[in-house]
Amino acid sequence: MSDTSTLKIEDTNDNYASCAVEIGSFKVTAIHDGYFELPISFIAQPKGDLGLDTESTFHLDVNAFLVQSATHNLLIDAGSGGKMGPNVNRLVPNLAKNGLTPADIDFILCTHIHPDHTNGLINTDNTPIFNNAQIFVHQTEIDYWLTDKQYALAPADLRCVYDWAREAFAPYAGRTEAFTQGLILPGIEALPLFGHTPGHSGFQIDGGGNKQLIIWGDAVHRIAIQSRDPDISAQADVNQDDARASRRALFDRVATDDVLVTGMHMSFPSFGRLRRKGVGYDYFAEH
Repeated sequence: MSDTSTLKIEDTNDNYASCAVEIGSFKVTAIHDGYFELPISFIAQPKGDLGLDTESTFHLDVNAFLVQSATHNLLIDAGSGGKMGPNVNRLVPNLAKNGLTPADIDFILCTHIHPDHTNGLINTDNTPIFNNAQIFVHQTEIDYWLTDKQYALAPADLRCVYDWAREAFAPYAGRTEAFTQGLILPGIEALPLFGHTPGHSGFQIDGGGNKQLIIWGDAVHRIAIQSRDPDISAQADVNQDDARASRRALFDRVATDDVLVTGMHMSFPSFGRLRRKGVGYDYFAEH
């Protein structure tokens, strides 16, 4: 098991501003951006009885992650920004509670280009928030969300998502770098987890030896049921078959290797592990 330690910073208005673990020489801090209340229909109905509750809505936290080395500060995802309602857009003030301003961020790695992950790159007037940061995003995400060809093919009711993507990335046109997979920065590797979006990616933080953390982006939206049945998908998955295959392979890997995991929609704060149970898994939160 990874050698991790925990630091929680109390915030009476926002439960916790952050929760951090040490992964070798890296410090990885979950930064709470806020939450959404979504209809339970957002999660595909499971096969069989998983002992689920009967609520009509569920709470979905939105997280980003601050990764600090001896020389750099980087974010994985940038949160929802100011265009998605009153319960999000807390990333910048919660960064401040960790002693940082947007100007201190050197790199931003994007798991994918959905608005609750990239609208936080800009202010409500579309000016950039992170004036010193270089942006990394998968090439397929750029092709899918930011090209005129794909925009023309988009259904009318989804055009706003494409508009928001263009607005978020426009100020960073000269400092956006595409990747496919593999090492992005020293100790940080991109993992292909396609399906939620065409270029959706996770990131593995390598602290050396068994000190590993996988940040799996939106591979999971509700761990309590998707761990027990990884075939359960979410409405937001662009290709549910690919998302299921990615989730199955990911769960097998992290359970086999006993890797610490977290994600953008895990209940905050949450770092934990998967253990096999029957045809599915149990999730055990450690922090």
